[in-house]
Amino acid sequence: MHETKNIIKGDLKKVILRLSWPMMISNLLQATYNITDTFWVGRLGSYAIAAVTISFPLVFVMIAIAMGIGVGGSILIAHAAGKAFKTKKEKDKKQINLITSQTFVLLFLAAVAVSFIGFLFTPKIVSLLSSEQAVFESAVVYMRTIFIGFSFMVLYYVFEAALRALGNTKTPMKFVFISVLINVILDPILIFGLGPFPKMGVFGAALATVISRAIISLIALYHLIKGTYGIRFELDFLKPKIKVIKDILKLGIPTTFEMGSIAIGSFMITYIVGALGTATLAAFGIVTRLFSFFMIPSLAISVSISTIVAQNFGAGNLKRAFISLKESAKLGFKIIIVISVFTFMFSRQIISAFTVDAEVIYLGTMFLRIISPFIILGFGRHVFIGFFRGIKRTDISMAVSIINHFILRIGGAYVLAFVFNLKAVGIWWSYPSMMFLSLIITYIIYLRIKKNIIKKKVDVEGIILKSEAESEIVE
Repeated sequence: MHETKNIIKGDLKKVILRLSWPMMISNLLQATYNITDTFWVGRLGSYAIAAVTISFPLVFVMIAIAMGIGVGGSILIAHAAGKAFKTKKEKDKKQINLITSQTFVLLFLAAVAVSFIGFLFTPKIVSLLSSEQAVFESAVVYMRTIFIGFSFMVLYYVFEAALRALGNTKTPMKFVFISVLINVILDPILIFGLGPFPKMGVFGAALATVISRAIISLIALYHLIKGTYGIRFELDFLKPKIKVIKDILKLGIPTTFEMGSIAIGSFMITYIVGALGTATLAAFGIVTRLFSFFMIPSLAISVSISTIVAQNFGAGNLKRAFISLKESAKLGFKIIIVISVFTFMFSRQIISAFTVDAEVIYLGTMFLRIISPFIILGFGRHVFIGFFRGIKRTDISMAVSIINHFILRIGGAYVLAFVFNLKAVGIWWSYPSMMFLSLIITYIIYLRIKKNIIKKKVDVEGIILKSEAESEIVE
Protein backbone atom coordinates (compact mmCIF):
# COMPACT_ATOMS: atom_id res chain seq x y z
CA MET A 1 0.00 0.00 0.00
CA HIS A 2 3.06 2.23 -0.31
CA GLU A 3 1.82 3.90 -3.49
CA THR A 4 -1.63 4.47 -1.97
CA LYS A 5 0.00 6.30 0.93
CA ASN A 6 1.77 8.61 -1.52
CA ILE A 7 -1.41 9.15 -3.56
CA ILE A 8 -3.43 10.09 -0.48
CA LYS A 9 -0.82 11.97 1.52
CA GLY A 10 2.26 12.61 -0.63
CA ASP A 11 3.35 15.61 -2.73
CA LEU A 12 0.78 15.77 -5.56
CA LYS A 13 3.20 17.08 -8.16
CA LYS A 14 5.57 14.19 -7.53
CA VAL A 15 2.70 11.68 -7.41
CA ILE A 16 1.28 12.81 -10.76
CA LEU A 17 4.70 12.70 -12.39
CA ARG A 18 5.53 9.33 -10.83
CA LEU A 19 2.26 7.83 -12.08
CA SER A 20 2.30 9.53 -15.46
CA TRP A 21 5.76 9.05 -16.90
CA PRO A 22 5.69 5.22 -16.92
CA MET A 23 2.25 5.36 -18.56
CA MET A 24 3.51 7.83 -21.15
CA ILE A 25 6.29 5.41 -22.02
CA SER A 26 3.83 2.48 -21.94
CA ASN A 27 1.41 4.29 -24.24
CA LEU A 28 4.29 5.31 -26.47
CA LEU A 29 5.31 1.67 -26.70
CA GLN A 30 1.69 0.63 -27.30
CA ALA A 31 1.47 3.14 -30.13
CA THR A 32 4.44 1.49 -31.79
CA TYR A 33 2.22 -1.53 -32.43
CA ASN A 34 0.25 0.54 -34.91
CA ILE A 35 3.22 2.58 -36.09
CA THR A 36 5.35 -0.53 -36.66
CA ASP A 37 2.56 -2.29 -38.55
CA THR A 38 1.93 0.81 -40.67
CA PHE A 39 5.67 1.25 -41.36
CA TRP A 40 6.26 -2.32 -42.57
CA VAL A 41 2.86 -2.80 -44.19
CA GLY A 42 3.40 0.47 -46.09
CA ARG A 43 6.21 -1.28 -47.95
CA LEU A 44 3.62 -3.63 -49.45
CA GLY A 45 1.73 -0.73 -51.08
CA SER A 46 -1.08 1.78 -50.49
CA TYR A 47 -3.67 -1.02 -50.58
CA ALA A 48 -2.06 -2.60 -47.48
CA ILE A 49 -2.05 0.70 -45.54
CA ALA A 50 -5.71 1.19 -46.50
CA ALA A 51 -6.51 -2.37 -45.35
CA VAL A 52 -4.98 -1.82 -41.92
CA THR A 53 -6.65 1.61 -41.71
CA ILE A 54 -10.17 0.30 -42.30
CA SER A 55 -9.48 -2.50 -39.81
CA PHE A 56 -8.76 -0.02 -37.02
CA PRO A 57 -12.42 0.71 -36.15
CA LEU A 58 -13.04 -3.02 -35.70
CA VAL A 59 -9.92 -3.40 -33.58
CA PHE A 60 -11.18 -0.48 -31.51
CA VAL A 61 -14.41 -2.36 -30.79
CA MET A 62 -12.35 -5.02 -29.03
CA ILE A 63 -10.29 -2.40 -27.26
CA ALA A 64 -13.54 -0.71 -26.19
CA ILE A 65 -14.81 -3.88 -24.52
CA ALA A 66 -11.47 -4.64 -22.87
CA MET A 67 -11.03 -1.06 -21.67
CA GLY A 68 -14.64 -0.72 -20.57
CA ILE A 69 -14.54 -3.74 -18.30
CA GLY A 70 -10.95 -2.92 -17.29
CA VAL A 71 -11.84 0.65 -16.32
CA GLY A 72 -14.87 -0.55 -14.37
CA GLY A 73 -12.70 -2.93 -12.38
CA SER A 74 -9.91 -0.39 -12.05
CA ILE A 75 -12.15 2.29 -10.53
CA LEU A 76 -13.53 -0.16 -7.99
CA ILE A 77 -10.01 -1.37 -7.14
CA ALA A 78 -8.77 2.20 -6.63
CA HIS A 79 -11.71 3.08 -4.37
CA ALA A 80 -11.16 -0.18 -2.46
CA ALA A 81 -7.45 0.64 -2.06
CA GLY A 82 -8.26 4.08 -0.66
CA LYS A 83 -10.78 2.58 1.74
CA ALA A 84 -8.39 -0.20 2.81
CA PHE A 85 -5.67 2.35 3.52
CA LYS A 86 -8.07 4.29 5.70
CA THR A 87 -9.65 1.36 7.61
CA LYS A 88 -6.60 -0.98 7.72
CA LYS A 89 -9.07 -3.90 7.67
CA GLU A 90 -8.06 -7.22 6.09
CA LYS A 91 -11.48 -7.71 4.46
CA ASP A 92 -11.07 -4.41 2.62
CA LYS A 93 -7.66 -5.53 1.35
CA LYS A 94 -9.18 -8.85 0.19
CA GLN A 95 -11.74 -6.88 -1.80
CA ILE A 96 -8.96 -5.81 -4.16
CA ASN A 97 -8.19 -9.44 -5.10
CA LEU A 98 -11.89 -10.22 -5.47
CA ILE A 99 -12.55 -7.33 -7.86
CA THR A 100 -9.46 -8.16 -9.93
CA SER A 101 -10.50 -11.81 -10.27
CA GLN A 102 -14.07 -10.97 -11.19
CA THR A 103 -12.89 -8.44 -13.76
CA PHE A 104 -10.90 -11.18 -15.48
CA VAL A 105 -13.81 -13.66 -15.50
CA LEU A 106 -16.13 -11.07 -17.01
CA LEU A 107 -13.63 -9.88 -19.62
CA PHE A 108 -12.67 -13.39 -20.74
CA LEU A 109 -16.29 -14.41 -21.33
CA ALA A 110 -16.90 -11.19 -23.25
CA ALA A 111 -13.76 -11.75 -25.35
CA VAL A 112 -14.83 -15.24 -26.39
CA ALA A 113 -18.25 -13.96 -27.49
CA VAL A 114 -16.80 -10.98 -29.39
CA SER A 115 -14.18 -13.14 -31.12
CA PHE A 116 -16.81 -15.58 -32.38
CA ILE A 117 -19.22 -12.91 -33.63
CA GLY A 118 -16.46 -10.74 -35.08
CA PHE A 119 -14.92 -13.61 -37.03
CA LEU A 120 -18.26 -14.43 -38.65
CA PHE A 121 -19.22 -10.89 -39.65
CA THR A 122 -15.83 -9.44 -40.61
CA PRO A 123 -16.37 -9.74 -44.42
CA LYS A 124 -19.73 -7.97 -44.29
CA ILE A 125 -18.38 -5.13 -42.17
CA VAL A 126 -15.22 -4.66 -44.24
CA SER A 127 -17.24 -4.63 -47.48
CA LEU A 128 -18.95 -1.45 -46.24
CA LEU A 129 -15.61 0.33 -45.97
CA SER A 130 -13.90 -0.57 -49.22
CA SER A 131 -14.92 -1.95 -52.61
CA GLU A 132 -11.35 -2.50 -53.83
CA GLN A 133 -10.63 -6.23 -53.92
CA ALA A 134 -7.02 -6.05 -52.71
CA VAL A 135 -7.95 -3.83 -49.76
CA PHE A 136 -10.99 -5.98 -48.88
CA GLU A 137 -9.11 -9.29 -48.89
CA SER A 138 -6.20 -7.97 -46.83
CA ALA A 139 -8.48 -6.31 -44.26
CA VAL A 140 -10.53 -9.51 -43.78
CA VAL A 141 -7.38 -11.58 -43.18
CA TYR A 142 -5.96 -8.98 -40.77
CA MET A 143 -9.16 -8.66 -38.72
CA ARG A 144 -9.97 -12.37 -38.52
CA THR A 145 -6.48 -13.06 -37.19
CA ILE A 146 -6.90 -10.39 -34.49
CA PHE A 147 -10.35 -11.75 -33.56
CA ILE A 148 -9.00 -15.29 -33.15
CA GLY A 149 -6.23 -14.06 -30.87
CA PHE A 150 -8.32 -11.68 -28.77
CA SER A 151 -9.21 -14.21 -26.05
CA PHE A 152 -5.51 -14.93 -25.53
CA MET A 153 -4.68 -11.27 -25.02
CA VAL A 154 -7.28 -10.05 -22.49
CA LEU A 155 -5.61 -11.20 -19.28
CA TYR A 156 -2.97 -8.53 -19.59
CA TYR A 157 -5.65 -5.80 -19.74
CA VAL A 158 -6.89 -6.92 -16.31
CA PHE A 159 -3.39 -7.17 -14.86
CA GLU A 160 -2.50 -3.70 -16.14
CA ALA A 161 -5.75 -2.10 -14.91
CA ALA A 162 -5.35 -3.56 -11.41
CA LEU A 163 -1.75 -2.46 -10.98
CA ARG A 164 -2.43 1.05 -12.25
CA ALA A 165 -5.40 1.37 -9.92
CA LEU A 166 -3.02 0.67 -7.04
CA GLY A 167 -0.57 3.25 -8.32
CA ASN A 168 1.95 0.80 -9.80
CA THR A 169 2.58 2.07 -13.31
CA LYS A 170 6.20 0.96 -13.71
CA THR A 171 5.45 -2.77 -13.89
CA PRO A 172 2.94 -2.46 -16.78
CA MET A 173 5.55 -0.35 -18.58
CA LYS A 174 8.06 -3.20 -18.37
CA PHE A 175 5.50 -5.71 -19.65
CA VAL A 176 4.54 -3.50 -22.57
CA PHE A 177 8.22 -3.11 -23.48
CA ILE A 178 8.59 -6.90 -23.68
CA SER A 179 5.51 -7.18 -25.87
CA VAL A 180 6.55 -4.37 -28.22
CA LEU A 181 10.07 -5.77 -28.54
CA ILE A 182 8.64 -9.13 -29.61
CA ASN A 183 6.30 -7.40 -32.07
CA VAL A 184 9.09 -5.26 -33.58
CA ILE A 185 11.19 -8.38 -34.15
CA LEU A 186 8.34 -10.49 -35.55
CA ASP A 187 6.80 -7.87 -37.89
CA PRO A 188 9.42 -7.82 -40.67
CA ILE A 189 10.09 -11.55 -40.27
CA LEU A 190 6.45 -12.56 -40.71
CA ILE A 191 5.40 -9.83 -43.16
CA PHE A 192 8.28 -10.36 -45.63
CA GLY A 193 9.20 -13.97 -44.85
CA LEU A 194 12.72 -13.63 -43.51
CA GLY A 195 14.74 -16.73 -42.67
CA PRO A 196 12.70 -19.96 -42.56
CA PHE A 197 9.37 -18.12 -42.45
CA PRO A 198 7.20 -17.69 -45.57
CA LYS A 199 6.05 -14.22 -46.69
CA MET A 200 2.71 -13.57 -44.95
CA GLY A 201 2.04 -9.92 -45.81
CA VAL A 202 -0.77 -8.27 -43.83
CA PHE A 203 -1.53 -11.59 -42.11
CA GLY A 204 2.01 -11.57 -40.71
CA ALA A 205 1.47 -8.13 -39.15
CA ALA A 206 -1.69 -9.33 -37.38
CA LEU A 207 -0.05 -12.59 -36.26
CA ALA A 208 2.92 -10.71 -34.79
CA THR A 209 0.55 -8.56 -32.72
CA VAL A 210 -1.39 -11.58 -31.42
CA ILE A 211 1.72 -13.54 -30.46
CA SER A 212 3.42 -10.62 -28.70
CA ARG A 213 0.36 -9.76 -26.61
CA ALA A 214 -0.47 -13.38 -25.80
CA ILE A 215 3.04 -13.88 -24.38
CA ILE A 216 2.73 -11.03 -21.86
CA SER A 217 -0.73 -12.30 -20.90
CA LEU A 218 0.85 -15.63 -19.95
CA ILE A 219 3.54 -13.83 -17.93
CA ALA A 220 0.82 -11.79 -16.21
CA LEU A 221 -1.07 -14.98 -15.34
CA TYR A 222 2.03 -16.39 -13.65
CA HIS A 223 2.42 -13.30 -11.46
CA LEU A 224 -1.29 -13.20 -10.58
CA ILE A 225 -1.13 -16.82 -9.42
CA LYS A 226 2.04 -16.14 -7.41
CA GLY A 227 0.75 -12.83 -6.03
CA THR A 228 4.05 -11.13 -6.95
CA TYR A 229 2.70 -7.57 -7.02
CA GLY A 230 0.25 -7.74 -4.14
CA ILE A 231 -2.65 -9.01 -6.24
CA ARG A 232 -3.49 -12.71 -6.33
CA PHE A 233 -5.97 -14.91 -8.15
CA GLU A 234 -7.79 -17.23 -5.72
CA LEU A 235 -10.10 -20.05 -6.83
CA ASP A 236 -12.99 -18.82 -4.70
CA PHE A 237 -12.65 -15.35 -6.19
CA LEU A 238 -12.81 -16.73 -9.74
CA LYS A 239 -16.33 -18.02 -9.18
CA PRO A 240 -18.79 -15.44 -10.57
CA LYS A 241 -20.04 -13.05 -7.87
CA ILE A 242 -23.17 -11.37 -9.17
CA LYS A 243 -22.92 -8.28 -6.98
CA VAL A 244 -19.31 -7.55 -7.94
CA ILE A 245 -19.97 -8.20 -11.62
CA LYS A 246 -22.95 -5.84 -11.52
CA ASP A 247 -20.76 -3.14 -9.96
CA ILE A 248 -18.10 -3.63 -12.61
CA LEU A 249 -20.70 -3.51 -15.38
CA LYS A 250 -22.33 -0.42 -13.89
CA LEU A 251 -19.07 1.45 -14.40
CA GLY A 252 -17.76 -0.57 -17.32
CA ILE A 253 -20.75 -0.49 -19.67
CA PRO A 254 -20.74 3.32 -20.01
CA THR A 255 -17.00 3.18 -20.67
CA THR A 256 -17.52 0.43 -23.25
CA PHE A 257 -20.15 2.58 -24.95
CA GLU A 258 -17.79 5.53 -24.70
CA MET A 259 -15.01 3.59 -26.39
CA GLY A 260 -17.55 2.01 -28.71
CA SER A 261 -18.69 5.45 -29.82
CA ILE A 262 -15.08 6.17 -30.75
CA ALA A 263 -14.94 2.90 -32.71
CA ILE A 264 -18.26 3.49 -34.49
CA GLY A 265 -17.37 7.12 -35.05
CA SER A 266 -14.06 6.01 -36.57
CA PHE A 267 -15.95 3.49 -38.69
CA MET A 268 -18.31 6.16 -39.98
CA ILE A 269 -15.68 8.78 -40.65
CA THR A 270 -13.53 6.14 -42.38
CA TYR A 271 -16.55 5.43 -44.57
CA ILE A 272 -16.80 9.15 -45.40
CA VAL A 273 -13.07 9.42 -46.11
CA GLY A 274 -13.17 6.24 -48.23
CA ALA A 275 -15.47 8.01 -50.68
CA LEU A 276 -12.64 10.45 -51.43
CA GLY A 277 -10.26 7.78 -52.75
CA THR A 278 -7.48 5.44 -51.64
CA ALA A 279 -4.83 8.18 -51.39
CA THR A 280 -6.99 10.26 -49.02
CA LEU A 281 -7.82 7.14 -47.01
CA ALA A 282 -4.14 6.21 -46.72
CA ALA A 283 -3.19 9.76 -45.62
CA PHE A 284 -6.06 9.75 -43.12
CA GLY A 285 -4.90 6.40 -41.73
CA ILE A 286 -1.32 7.53 -41.23
CA VAL A 287 -2.23 10.80 -39.49
CA THR A 288 -4.96 9.37 -37.27
CA ARG A 289 -2.57 6.69 -36.07
CA LEU A 290 0.01 9.38 -35.43
CA PHE A 291 -2.65 11.39 -33.59
CA SER A 292 -3.07 8.53 -31.12
CA PHE A 293 0.68 8.88 -30.59
CA PHE A 294 0.36 12.63 -29.97
CA MET A 295 -2.29 12.04 -27.31
CA ILE A 296 -0.09 9.70 -25.26
CA PRO A 297 0.70 12.29 -22.54
CA SER A 298 -2.97 13.25 -22.36
CA LEU A 299 -4.13 9.67 -21.86
CA ALA A 300 -1.39 8.94 -19.32
CA ILE A 301 -2.25 11.98 -17.24
CA SER A 302 -5.97 11.18 -17.56
CA VAL A 303 -5.44 7.71 -16.09
CA SER A 304 -3.27 9.21 -13.33
CA ILE A 305 -6.07 11.61 -12.43
CA SER A 306 -8.57 8.75 -12.34
CA THR A 307 -6.38 6.83 -9.89
CA ILE A 308 -5.64 9.84 -7.69
CA VAL A 309 -9.25 11.03 -7.60
CA ALA A 310 -10.66 7.53 -7.01
CA GLN A 311 -8.29 6.67 -4.15
CA ASN A 312 -8.79 10.04 -2.47
CA PHE A 313 -12.56 9.79 -2.76
CA GLY A 314 -12.34 6.27 -1.34
CA ALA A 315 -10.38 7.68 1.59
CA GLY A 316 -12.73 10.67 1.94
CA ASN A 317 -10.38 13.44 0.74
CA LEU A 318 -12.29 15.99 -1.34
CA LYS A 319 -9.92 18.92 -1.69
CA ARG A 320 -7.00 16.79 -2.89
CA ALA A 321 -9.06 15.37 -5.76
CA PHE A 322 -9.72 18.84 -7.21
CA ILE A 323 -6.16 20.06 -6.73
CA SER A 324 -4.90 17.10 -8.76
CA LEU A 325 -6.64 18.54 -11.84
CA LYS A 326 -4.76 21.84 -11.56
CA GLU A 327 -1.40 20.17 -11.07
CA SER A 328 -2.02 17.74 -13.93
CA ALA A 329 -2.91 20.57 -16.31
CA LYS A 330 0.38 22.35 -15.52
CA LEU A 331 2.40 19.24 -16.24
CA GLY A 332 0.57 18.29 -19.43
CA PHE A 333 0.54 21.74 -21.00
CA LYS A 334 4.33 21.92 -21.24
CA ILE A 335 4.59 18.48 -22.83
CA ILE A 336 1.80 19.04 -25.38
CA ILE A 337 3.22 22.36 -26.58
CA VAL A 338 6.56 20.71 -27.40
CA ILE A 339 4.80 17.94 -29.36
CA SER A 340 2.65 20.44 -31.28
CA VAL A 341 5.61 22.55 -32.38
CA PHE A 342 7.66 19.51 -33.41
CA THR A 343 4.93 17.84 -35.47
CA PHE A 344 4.03 21.11 -37.21
CA MET A 345 7.60 21.85 -38.21
CA PHE A 346 8.46 18.34 -39.42
CA SER A 347 5.09 17.25 -40.82
CA ARG A 348 6.35 16.32 -44.30
CA GLN A 349 9.32 14.37 -42.99
CA ILE A 350 7.10 12.42 -40.59
CA ILE A 351 4.57 11.45 -43.26
CA SER A 352 7.33 10.56 -45.75
CA ALA A 353 8.62 7.95 -43.30
CA PHE A 354 5.47 5.90 -43.87
CA THR A 355 4.92 6.10 -47.62
CA VAL A 356 6.59 7.07 -50.90
CA ASP A 357 3.30 7.93 -52.62
CA ALA A 358 3.50 11.65 -53.51
CA GLU A 359 -0.24 12.28 -53.24
CA VAL A 360 -0.46 10.55 -49.84
CA ILE A 361 2.51 12.60 -48.60
CA TYR A 362 0.88 15.86 -49.78
CA LEU A 363 -2.51 15.10 -48.17
CA GLY A 364 -1.00 13.70 -44.98
CA THR A 365 1.32 16.67 -44.52
CA MET A 366 -1.60 19.06 -44.89
CA PHE A 367 -3.67 17.14 -42.33
CA LEU A 368 -0.81 16.98 -39.82
CA ARG A 369 -0.10 20.70 -40.08
CA ILE A 370 -3.76 21.57 -39.58
CA ILE A 371 -4.21 19.37 -36.52
CA SER A 372 -0.88 19.94 -34.72
CA PRO A 373 -1.64 23.35 -33.12
CA PHE A 374 -4.88 22.04 -31.61
CA ILE A 375 -3.64 18.93 -29.78
CA ILE A 376 -3.80 20.92 -26.52
CA LEU A 377 -7.61 20.99 -26.81
CA GLY A 378 -7.76 17.20 -26.77
CA PHE A 379 -5.55 17.17 -23.69
CA GLY A 380 -7.93 19.46 -21.82
CA ARG A 381 -10.87 17.16 -22.48
CA HIS A 382 -8.94 14.09 -21.33
CA VAL A 383 -8.09 15.77 -18.02
CA PHE A 384 -11.79 16.21 -17.21
CA ILE A 385 -12.63 12.70 -18.43
CA GLY A 386 -10.09 11.32 -15.94
CA PHE A 387 -11.80 13.21 -13.13
CA PHE A 388 -15.27 11.95 -14.12
CA ARG A 389 -14.07 8.35 -14.10
CA GLY A 390 -12.39 8.81 -10.73
CA ILE A 391 -15.68 9.85 -9.10
CA LYS A 392 -17.49 6.88 -10.73
CA ARG A 393 -19.30 9.06 -13.26
CA THR A 394 -18.40 7.04 -16.33
CA ASP A 395 -21.88 7.87 -17.64
CA ILE A 396 -20.74 11.48 -18.10
CA SER A 397 -17.62 10.36 -19.96
CA MET A 398 -19.85 8.28 -22.21
CA ALA A 399 -22.22 11.18 -22.94
CA VAL A 400 -19.35 13.53 -23.77
CA SER A 401 -17.80 10.94 -26.07
CA ILE A 402 -21.05 10.29 -27.95
CA ILE A 403 -21.56 14.02 -28.51
CA ASN A 404 -17.95 14.37 -29.55
CA HIS A 405 -17.78 11.52 -32.06
CA PHE A 406 -21.30 11.32 -33.48
CA ILE A 407 -22.57 14.88 -33.50
CA LEU A 408 -19.42 16.99 -33.72
CA ARG A 409 -16.90 14.84 -35.59
CA ILE A 410 -19.17 12.99 -38.04
CA GLY A 411 -21.46 15.97 -38.55
CA GLY A 412 -18.56 18.37 -38.98
CA ALA A 413 -16.66 16.09 -41.37
CA TYR A 414 -19.68 15.50 -43.59
CA VAL A 415 -20.76 19.14 -43.72
CA LEU A 416 -17.29 20.50 -44.43
CA ALA A 417 -16.33 17.77 -46.91
CA PHE A 418 -19.54 17.49 -48.93
CA VAL A 419 -21.96 20.31 -48.13
CA PHE A 420 -19.22 22.93 -48.48
CA ASN A 421 -17.42 20.69 -50.98
CA LEU A 422 -14.04 21.07 -49.27
CA LYS A 423 -13.42 17.32 -49.60
CA ALA A 424 -10.18 16.22 -47.85
CA VAL A 425 -9.52 19.70 -46.47
CA GLY A 426 -12.98 19.66 -44.87
CA ILE A 427 -12.20 16.36 -43.15
CA TRP A 428 -8.90 17.74 -41.90
CA TRP A 429 -10.46 20.92 -40.43
CA SER A 430 -13.33 19.02 -38.80
CA TYR A 431 -10.86 17.67 -36.21
CA PRO A 432 -9.74 20.93 -34.55
CA SER A 433 -13.30 22.26 -34.77
CA MET A 434 -14.61 19.18 -32.98
CA MET A 435 -11.91 19.32 -30.28
CA PHE A 436 -12.69 22.96 -29.47
CA LEU A 437 -16.45 22.46 -29.11
CA SER A 438 -16.00 19.21 -27.17
CA LEU A 439 -13.69 20.87 -24.64
CA ILE A 440 -16.19 23.67 -24.02
CA ILE A 441 -19.04 21.19 -23.42
CA THR A 442 -16.89 19.03 -21.11
CA TYR A 443 -15.77 22.03 -19.05
CA ILE A 444 -19.36 23.22 -18.52
CA ILE A 445 -20.36 19.76 -17.28
CA TYR A 446 -17.35 19.66 -14.96
CA LEU A 447 -18.30 22.99 -13.36
CA ARG A 448 -21.79 21.67 -12.58
CA ILE A 449 -20.46 18.44 -11.08
CA LYS A 450 -17.90 20.34 -9.02
CA LYS A 451 -20.57 22.69 -7.66
CA ASN A 452 -22.79 19.79 -6.59
CA ILE A 453 -19.95 17.92 -4.85
CA ILE A 454 -18.78 21.01 -2.95
CA LYS A 455 -22.31 21.91 -1.95
CA LYS A 456 -23.26 18.47 -0.63
CA LYS A 457 -19.83 17.52 0.79
CA VAL A 458 -20.47 13.90 -0.24
CA ASP A 459 -19.06 11.69 -2.96
CA VAL A 460 -21.07 9.75 -5.54
CA GLU A 461 -22.00 7.08 -2.99
CA GLY A 462 -23.19 9.59 -0.41
CA ILE A 463 -20.19 9.12 1.89
CA ILE A 464 -19.41 12.18 4.00
CA LEU A 465 -16.12 13.72 2.95
CA LYS A 466 -13.70 15.80 4.97
CA SER A 467 -15.12 19.26 5.55
CA GLU A 468 -13.14 21.99 3.84
CA ALA A 469 -14.02 25.57 3.02
CA GLU A 470 -15.30 26.06 -0.51
CA SER A 471 -12.70 28.76 -1.04
CA GLU A 472 -9.94 26.23 -0.47
CA ILE A 473 -11.41 23.83 -3.04
CA VAL A 474 -12.09 26.45 -5.66
CA GLU A 475 -8.53 27.83 -5.58
